[in-house]
Amino acid sequence: MLDRSIESVIKDLFEENYDIMQYEGGHSITSYIKEEALNQIIYYYHKNKALIEKITDAEVKLTLPEQRTPSKKIRYTIEGIVDILREGDETWMYDIKTHDRDYIENNKDLYRRQLNVYAHIWKSLRGNRLDNTAVLSTSLPFTLKAAIKSGQVPRIEKEIEAWNPVIPLGFSETGIQEMIDDFGTVVEKIEGKEFSPPPTSRLKTKDVGEKNIFAVRTCRNCDARFSCESFREYVRSTGKDGKSLKKYLDDYGTEIDNEEFIDANLDVDRLDAVIESMKNE
Repeated sequence: MLDRSIESVIKDLFEENYDIMQYEGGHSITSYIKEEALNQIIYYYHKNKALIEKITDAEVKLTLPEQRTPSKKIRYTIEGIVDILREGDETWMYDIKTHDRDYIENNKDLYRRQLNVYAHIWKSLRGNRLDNTAVLSTSLPFTLKAAIKSGQVPRIEKEIEAWNPVIPLGFSETGIQEMIDDFGTVVEKIEGKEFSPPPTSRLKTKDVGEKNIFAVRTCRNCDARFSCESFREYVRSTGKDGKSLKKYLDDYGTEIDNEEFIDANLDVDRLDAVIESMKNE
């Protein structure tokens, strides 16, 4: 298992960053979500310790300046942060994402397009070698979460061994300009104050490979959701808008509690039953 001294350092840094987040942004999270976040960091480090220690260039800032939006009226700069690993005759570029592996696997093109731009900057513009790109998914598998909840060390170690957070994506120069133009279109909308929300019907749909609907996956992370007519209509459509103000502000009734609340309160035996049911589907 993870060295306790390293785990202690991770916890101290986590608390320090959390305090800064609260001070600068005024944001707080529930004790359950806070514990989940800390577990994600600890077990991600434990799983990827060997890989992390081999990183040769950490948090490399890639910049593509002096870009123009499709209308040519606005100049903007594309920036990204990646890790570079040089080992033997190969050089890999890694992009860390908090999204779960299944979602990334089912939407590889979205992540590949972004990494293609970064690869273009690193390889074509900077003249560096590059053999492959990959996404590192920090999201813990459901089975590992259940093992952690059980407190059984052998079971935790088994699930960590089975967990593979690395998703290779390769890279291509094809479609680079199209991706850059997409960035430019977004910049134009932001500068033009075009913030039209998706229709309520979109909030009720799931993306390919996603277990939660758009309102759960995306809207719950948006600070403007309570002034968004699409989200308000979505809440009304659930028939839960008559609940107390606290429940409304906590997003109860929008299915957000389904995963987090159940995960937090199910006992280990019931979690195991859920896992077995998932395997048999």
